[in-house]
Amino acid sequence: MNEISCSNCQTKILSAYCPQCGQKYIQKRVSFYTIFTDFGGQIFSLEKSVFATVFNLIISPKKIIENYWNGYRNYDQSPGRLLFYFLTIAGLHLLFVDENIFQINVKTPSSLLSPQMAIIILVIPILSLTTFISFRNQKRNYGEHFIAHTYLFSVFGSIVIILDDLLTLISNELETYPLIILLLAILFWTSLLFSKKRSWHIYLLNFFIEVVVLLAILSCFVVLGYFTGGGIVIK
Repeated sequence: MNEISCSNCQTKILSAYCPQCGQKYIQKRVSFYTIFTDFGGQIFSLEKSVFATVFNLIISPKKIIENYWNGYRNYDQSPGRLLFYFLTIAGLHLLFVDENIFQINVKTPSSLLSPQMAIIILVIPILSLTTFISFRNQKRNYGEHFIAHTYLFSVFGSIVIILDDLLTLISNELETYPLIILLLAILFWTSLLFSKKRSWHIYLLNFFIEVVVLLAILSCFVVLGYFTGGGIVIK
C-alpha cells in the first residue's frame, strides 16, 4: 500500500482519518455510490466553516474539488451540504421574495415535474455533461464532473440569488439575467478547474469551448422540446 499524506497538513495517514487535523481519507475513486452516501451522510456533519469553503472555492476551486476527488473528507464542507444550503436559500427566496428563481417560474399548478422545474433540476447534469465532453482528454468520469458542478452551482447559485434579491430591493426596474450569469460563472470557474496550463488565454479558450458545447446540448433539448410539444416559460 502506498504511503498517504494528508493534503492539508502533510501528516502521514495510517487510518481513515488524519491524526493531526481530522480530515477523512477515502481510497475509492468518486462514483455515484460515494456521491449518494456522502450527500446523505455529510449534510448535517460538523465540518470546516461554510464561509471558508465558499471563499476557497471562489479563489482556488482546484484545491477544494481535487481534494474531494482524491478521497479527502471532513475538512471542507461537502458538496451535499453546500447543496442543502443552496436549497435553503432558494426556498426562502421563493417563500418571501418571488415565485420565480433565476427568472424561471417554478410554482406551476400542474406538477413538480413541469418543464420550469425540470430546467432547474437538470442544470447540474447538463453542465456536468458539458465539461465531460469539453475536457474528455482529462479522463475524469462523469461522477467527478457532477461533484465539481454541485460545488460550483451551490456556491454561485446562492450568490446569484442573494445579489439578485438585493438589486430588486434597490430598484425593480433593473434588468438582470441571473440564469445566464450563473451559467457563465460556473463555466468560467470550471475552466479554471480543468485547464492544465495556468494561462489566461488557455482559460478563455477553454471557456469558449465550454460555451459552444453547452449551446449545442441546449439546442438538442430545444429541438426535442419542439417535437414533443414541451416548453419552458421564462419571465
